[in-house]
Amino acid sequence: MAMKACFSLLMFIFITSIANAEIYRWIDKDGKTQFSDRPLDSKTEKVKVDTQRNSYGGGGVFERQRDLIDEYQANDKQESQDKRQAANKAARDKRLQAQCVNAKDRLKNYQRGALYRLNGKGERIYYSEEERSRAIDKYQQVIQKNC
Repeated sequence: MAMKACFSLLMFIFITSIANAEIYRWIDKDGKTQFSDRPLDSKTEKVKVDTQRNSYGGGGVFERQRDLIDEYQANDKQESQDKRQAANKAARDKRLQAQCVNAKDRLKNYQRGALYRLNGKGERIYYSEEERSRAIDKYQQVIQKNC
């Protein structure tokens, strides 16, 4: 942002110095029209330059500079949004990858054989084949969705 502001300032100084410069025109010995910022001789004529218009199709120089600054700020805002979206996507992808790894690990555990959970007394309660089958289906769907 600071670099763009510095560039805008330099452009302002450059354009201002051009706007105050005088331009002279003359025809040389070969019949070609020549231009300079200094008069050559008495045959040199001063060229009137409309400094209220510029090479961008009209409008004041300051308006064009304001437009450029607005454009730079809009570009900065868009870049910032793009970076945030990329960071969000990276975090989402990382989260999905972790869910994928977790689901694959749990699926392997359920496919190996009988699993159990502990009740409040610390006793083992084994999963039935139906519970095991549902868990396997559940983790296969998670893997299919996230991996």
